[in-house]
Amino acid sequence: MEFASTHVYNYDESDEEEITETDLDLSSHYQALRSAKASDAYMPLQIRGGVGQSEATYDHTPLFKPSRDVIYDNAGFQPTSRNRHEEAIYDNRMPELPPPRVKAKAQNKDSGDYASAYDTPRQANPYYYIHGEGAPQEPPPLPPMRKPVKKEPSKKHRRADTNVIAVKFDTLVSSSHQHAGSPIFCCNCDAAFSSVSQTNTEVSGSQMWKCEFCDRENPVTATMQNFPQENDLTFTIQPGSGGGDDTAVIFMVDISGSMSVTTAVPGGTFKDQRLNDEGTALSAYREQLAEQEDRYTAGPKREYSYISRLQAMQSAIDQQLSKMERTLGNKRVGIVAFNDSVTVIGDGSQDPVPLEGAGLTDEQSIISLGKIFPLPAPISEVRRCLSDKVFSLTEGGQTALGPALMLSVAMASQKPGSKVIVCTDGLANVGLGKLDVTDDEHYDKASEFYEYVGHYARDSGTCVSVLTMEGEDCRVIELGNVADKTGGQVNVVDPMKLNEEFANILDDPILATNVSAKLVLHKGLYFRDDENMAGEHASQATRNIGIVTKDSETTFEFGVRTKPVREVIYDNFGGLTITHKDDEVKEEPVYDSINPKSMIEGMERLPFQLQIYFTGRDGAQNLRVITMDRPITKDRHFAEQNANVAVLGAHAAQSAAKLAVEGLYGEARINALVTQKLVERHAQHQGDEGEDVYQSFVATLAPIQSELYRAHTSARRQPGARPGAGFEDEEDEPAEYTFFIGNQKSAKRGLSKKAKKRRQKITDKQANLFYKMKNATSNMFQKHKGQMKMGNIN
Repeated sequence: MEFASTHVYNYDESDEEEITETDLDLSSHYQALRSAKASDAYMPLQIRGGVGQSEATYDHTPLFKPSRDVIYDNAGFQPTSRNRHEEAIYDNRMPELPPPRVKAKAQNKDSGDYASAYDTPRQANPYYYIHGEGAPQEPPPLPPMRKPVKKEPSKKHRRADTNVIAVKFDTLVSSSHQHAGSPIFCCNCDAAFSSVSQTNTEVSGSQMWKCEFCDRENPVTATMQNFPQENDLTFTIQPGSGGGDDTAVIFMVDISGSMSVTTAVPGGTFKDQRLNDEGTALSAYREQLAEQEDRYTAGPKREYSYISRLQAMQSAIDQQLSKMERTLGNKRVGIVAFNDSVTVIGDGSQDPVPLEGAGLTDEQSIISLGKIFPLPAPISEVRRCLSDKVFSLTEGGQTALGPALMLSVAMASQKPGSKVIVCTDGLANVGLGKLDVTDDEHYDKASEFYEYVGHYARDSGTCVSVLTMEGEDCRVIELGNVADKTGGQVNVVDPMKLNEEFANILDDPILATNVSAKLVLHKGLYFRDDENMAGEHASQATRNIGIVTKDSETTFEFGVRTKPVREVIYDNFGGLTITHKDDEVKEEPVYDSINPKSMIEGMERLPFQLQIYFTGRDGAQNLRVITMDRPITKDRHFAEQNANVAVLGAHAAQSAAKLAVEGLYGEARINALVTQKLVERHAQHQGDEGEDVYQSFVATLAPIQSELYRAHTSARRQPGARPGAGFEDEEDEPAEYTFFIGNQKSAKRGLSKKAKKRRQKITDKQANLFYKMKNATSNMFQKHKGQMKMGNIN
């Protein structure tokens, strides 16, 4: 566990701050400019042009001023002060604005005795020219009348705080302090007895353990008395069978007609690569046309080749087969091809098995076929045979992606820890999971199908990664949902870079399967996360992670409970009654404070416990229990000064991306902005180092902030949107959530009609970014030799 601050922030009531649409738009534009030039991402920017322009100049002016700042542009934005209660500062980067000019009103012709407040006194009025001692003096002219400034609409939102925890899974591969026994749990809250637990002796002489999380007293056993004192223990629930790495890799390849699209590449790039017969003929024909064109073209002869998407994919797979044969001889590799039908090639040693017609819509028969199909043999034994099968593939037909995905996952499920790599360039339009539908009912069914496949793959220990081609609409928002649930990668790639993408996926080892993380809080705390299924304001949350790699990380946000508030009611007879939350009316008045009080008031430290259930690579089932405590502070400023910006950044990115994939752009933008303001407050007290930290934070969060701005703006311009709508998301119906018990669906998906419409309009490029940021890690927000560990987020 890694905390977002050295102290837990204790509060009686959550602070709020006003958020306006201008705040969001300026923040999005500011971050878009920062991300436009990655090499200068850490230099402060002076914004030129309005929102929508991209010109920016970089200088070394400090980003933070003591209390106020002003932004100027050429699109008519007014100078804006950070502190709206203070006078704006005009710096020397723009000319000072002239004072407002007031046009004098015309004098009333019907009466010469009165003057307008905007006119100078006229000499014709004798009152103003009486001289002598004691004579009344000339009154000063009245100040010009100014029109009241209309206040911009705003919305109060909870101010972000540092009560965030990040859970990293990179250490699961090496279990610490292995313990042969079993953990002992509290009979009330299921917290495990640990090194921070304390026992006491009652009057009767028996020893009791008062749970530090729920205050429930439990009897002390002999096991507790000899319990190890480490705060990080690993318990082996069931031993594994051991063995080598003989998990499977299933390449699920698209051979539909669109895979024949060619790309011009420099001559010699694929010269040494093997091509299928049709590909060789097509490439030769293209080269012949190019030679004829060169005869009538001045200048040096151009050398290039035309490579189809299928050829690029075949070459990339063949290179990965050669690499695995050298380094991972026990790895089992199979091929599943799909166009109008699905063809199970396996390791190439047996005749292919076709699946077509009505079989493409029968879910149970597809799963059964995948489970009974023989697992591929080790790559060291079938390398040559499998390569021949790969290069014998030809393109043609439509795209039965859904049935092929279900069958591939069922095949890989025979070996937990296996991987399925989907490579496609088209929209699923045959069989289960068809996404080329226009009516909402059929699209919802297709979306639920991929939701179901994702849960099925996760529960069976299968990791699914999705690669789609640039420039095509493959509905990555739905396909990526499967990869997101299984810890896989999602990427929209150039066909000529498939080999690199395959290598990135295969080089990312699976550390554990069937992973679930349960975080236990003190009863005075509760989880804010929307996905917490234990109930609203619960003190325990369980995340079914499924499969983890070295970069897997998830975050939790928690709040502080307040004591039950007593409501004071006055009746018409002058009497006083007090009603509790359970509507229990007291006959006699009870005088008590009605102000909310924190349930952890007076405590100095709070315990936290993480319980991780996982299956290791050797097949052993383990439980890792990590327990620690943290001091408490009621000073928000102190908690923010000691903040961990990397954890806050990972939580902000993950939270915003979770909302974005559901089409809730307004809420996602607000959540990211309030966290950015928290980091800014932290950085203002850290000097030059704080400025670097803030610059790094903004640069890393910039891509999703900019994309959210564009998506939200586009959504509000759609026909049917309410004119003048605010920056929040309008919901037209209550959300209904989906629960999966094992592989069984038990409820509808939790999206409103408007959110579903917005989700359907998410482009593949946007979905690619959203899913990458949904898996953001704290390492992305840490500086390393002046640069951010941002990875590939384009």
